[in-house]
Amino acid sequence: MNTRFGILGTGPIVRKYAQACRLLPGLDLVALASRDGARARATATELGIQRAHAGYDTLLADPGVDAVIVALHNGLHCEWTCRALAAGKHVLCEKPLGCNAGEVAKMFAVAHTHRRCLLEGFMYRFHPQMPEVFRRVRAGEIGRVLHINSHRMSQGREPGNMRYRREAGGGALLDIGCYNVSFAQAVTGTEPVRVQASAHFDPASGVDLTLTGTLVYADDVTAQFCCSFESEPSYGAEIVGTTGRILIPNPWMPPAWPTDFSVVRASKSETIRMEPAGAPAHVLTAFALQLSHFADCIRHDRAPVFPPGDDAERASLGIARTLDAIIAAARV
Repeated sequence: MNTRFGILGTGPIVRKYAQACRLLPGLDLVALASRDGARARATATELGIQRAHAGYDTLLADPGVDAVIVALHNGLHCEWTCRALAAGKHVLCEKPLGCNAGEVAKMFAVAHTHRRCLLEGFMYRFHPQMPEVFRRVRAGEIGRVLHINSHRMSQGREPGNMRYRREAGGGALLDIGCYNVSFAQAVTGTEPVRVQASAHFDPASGVDLTLTGTLVYADDVTAQFCCSFESEPSYGAEIVGTTGRILIPNPWMPPAWPTDFSVVRASKSETIRMEPAGAPAHVLTAFALQLSHFADCIRHDRAPVFPPGDDAERASLGIARTLDAIIAAARV
């Protein structure tokens, strides 16, 4: 039986999930909800989704929906994830899972109470380049990890954008810096022992527009990152070890296949070209692979993991605690 998804929200990311569901057998996006009924109907018609609901509660009451994708602004993630779980739906919630660690802990507690799957939508972890990067790091191909450097920049200056509302979970750190933090903690496998941060805050809203952070992990492994709403789009990540480094030009939104990253050493440098295997290239998008894993967890009653096998609940709780520490340090 196909896993039937419903989605809360009508933003641009809905199109990525709709495309992913069309690419893979066994996944159906059957319902969409918005507080604006006309918008729900228009988006559902555009994307070929069967049912449009005027209101999120009506989608949660839809017996033809097995799992819900929460694609609302950050400030609504906790409320509607908990409501969906309590309604008996499994939930894939867009990152960041909650606005703080307390919300994230509550969401997982509700998931356990109702025996439902809950996964934070860090889709980049599911693209094959990331498991391969982590495999090489853990195999010691660049020696002992010393430092992690990453950045994610974009622009979001359009008037009325929710990213500029503090009560809606706005700010560069929660919206895009969470990628940098999740990456650093995927490499280190733990949470930092110290954090430092500085930020440029919007004087009107109080949200962070640009934030830089330094994270210190066990064994003196350090990570530095920058996230910003004030720069032209720019992405990248680097892992530096005692015998080499790995450079990833497109860690967060890998381009169409094939995609490359580099392993640089004094003795030998190589470009690793990730080619699709076993399925057409267009199927192996990060969004499609994430949905496929989540549906498999639902069917087989398994806890979700982030590739290459990290406990997703533990990782999400650790990311949330670190994000809390970073924004607190930046506001001092």
